[in-house]
Amino acid sequence: MGSDLSVTFEKKGAVGIISLNRPEKYNGVNTELLHQLKHHLEHCHQDSSIRSVILRGEGQGFCGGADLENFAAGIEPEYVRDYLIEHYQPLLRLMVTLPKPIIGAVHGSAAGVGAALALACDLRIMAEDANIRYAFINIALGPDGGASWLLARLVGYARAFEIAVEGKKIDAKTCLQLGLTNRIAVAGNLMSDALHWATELAERPTLAVALTKDALHQSLNQDIYQNIALEAENQVRAFKSSDFQEGVHAFLQKRQPRFTGS
Repeated sequence: MGSDLSVTFEKKGAVGIISLNRPEKYNGVNTELLHQLKHHLEHCHQDSSIRSVILRGEGQGFCGGADLENFAAGIEPEYVRDYLIEHYQPLLRLMVTLPKPIIGAVHGSAAGVGAALALACDLRIMAEDANIRYAFINIALGPDGGASWLLARLVGYARAFEIAVEGKKIDAKTCLQLGLTNRIAVAGNLMSDALHWATELAERPTLAVALTKDALHQSLNQDIYQNIALEAENQVRAFKSSDFQEGVHAFLQKRQPRFTGS
């Protein structure tokens, strides 16, 4: 993995590990990082041997938010609007629609748009000394990068508003209580625990995992009748998979299934 890259990638078994790699800037988000992150996510989408993904940060923390040097004094506000739409919409769409689970492994702080990247993952595991911080308000900005959409759907409007307007650090224990993280790891065990979890998910039936992710995301914008119809169409695809046949045979034979992702 080259140190000149803003984002690096490695593969361990069926797990793709994407690392934000600007530790000298607390993995501050700039255009190059966004481009490289999107590239690696697209690779994970296309490579059928990758069945789960971990998103993490190098250095002292997950991501400190936008690199403010990317928005120098005197920049036109309309440019910021266009920049956010051009770069963050396709990235968040890719994360939400990636047909494989993404685990965010958070150490240090996930702040500002770094918090949005963490919450855009399907699952999160945080080091016990990590925190999430909606820091936008502290420099007189509102949330961006999908941060408001993600937060409100995880914790509800009133709690999301409180978190966003106070701009305080939310420690890992509180994140677990609020539903902002799924698990907490001893700081030194974060990556080993994340990799173990991702490996377990990679052993699940890949298509069924993808269909589950799709149905849950779409349920946020559908009524129950539309969602039942979507689930029914998804089951047609699942019934045609080799993993479904293996699952049925394993159940009847009273053994653990051996899913291949096909």
